Amino acid sequence: MEERQRGHNQVTNGNQFKSAVKQAEVGSRIPRFIRINPSRADPNPVIEALAKETGSTCTSVDWMPREMRFYSLDSSARISGCPAYECGDVYGIDVASAVAVIALGVESNDHVLDLCCAPGGKMCLIADIQGNSDDVVGTVTGVDISRARISTCKAYGTSFDVHAPLRVGKWTRPASISDEPADSHANTSKSDSDTPAIPSKRKAVNGDENLARKPIQTKVKPFHATKLVIGDLQIKSAALLYDKVLVDAECTHDGSIAHLKKCNEMGWEKFKATFFDPAKMDNLETLQRGLISNWFRLLKPGGILVYSTCSFLKRQNEDIINWFLTANTGCAVLEAVPGSDKFPVAKALAGESPCMLRFTPTASNTSGLFLARIRKI
Repeated sequence: MEERQRGHNQVTNGNQFKSAVKQAEVGSRIPRFIRINPSRADPNPVIEALAKETGSTCTSVDWMPREMRFYSLDSSARISGCPAYECGDVYGIDVASAVAVIALGVESNDHVLDLCCAPGGKMCLIADIQGNSDDVVGTVTGVDISRARISTCKAYGTSFDVHAPLRVGKWTRPASISDEPADSHANTSKSDSDTPAIPSKRKAVNGDENLARKPIQTKVKPFHATKLVIGDLQIKSAALLYDKVLVDAECTHDGSIAHLKKCNEMGWEKFKATFFDPAKMDNLETLQRGLISNWFRLLKPGGILVYSTCSFLKRQNEDIINWFLTANTGCAVLEAVPGSDKFPVAKALAGESPCMLRFTPTASNTSGLFLARIRKI
């Protein structure tokens, strides 16, 4: 209880949020970040078209790997309605959010689990990193609790035309059926008992019940095939664990520039009452602890879990990681994010590990993001 009260005291002090809003609004403006579809062989025509359509300079984000194709536009630029957006050449995603995917270290043969996957930008990025060549056996599974958010995620992958067969985009197969055999490359090292069979739904014709009962060839979908899942995954076999897990946890979103601007619109007191009610904060902390713990169980030994939020609050970030590492002593270890020395991150909080990264409007010129990389041992 004392720990939670300390967290509440952090919330009631709105100065850090007011300062962030002021610097975002009055100081250096946060750019509008986009990603250009890597399937476009030459990005220059897209860059030129965007500059013309938005009236904004399209600049490469120099601290991101160039092959990721992240660019910034003026903060006032709007890509919705632009031909480049409508035809799937670009989509909007804050560059800090992409770092959470980079921290996973995704490889082409990885089975990746993306929790709270909507609206789908990070899932698209994971699929693109894996590639779509014939020798790619990796998959990405997106999970969200909301059917509406899952629909948004599916539309996101389809509109961006992700070139990753059997994962996301226009080649996505229905979640309930597949003509992929159970012993295919997508089901490597898994027994038939690990592969859920989809029963026939054939109906009787002209009252002939025998026809309905007639055995037909059952189609199955390998467990590790790309899919969008509503709710919880039920895994009972170690063969079905994931190589990489991304937990983009539900949070107060106070690091989001859009949410921060609401401070100016509704006033800090109303903002605090809406987003930081003490009871809601307690429930949210319980949820975040549950998310990181439950989904860590779906990770293979040696696998990587990345926990991220778009909150500035220590209670939702460093405190969750420290609690989790203590609860899983001997099973989990905090690691540095590869390449993090090139990222424009804020200074680590006093007494906290520099392996836990914070992106802020003032230090990074991005929306707020916290992330930590944990290896299962």
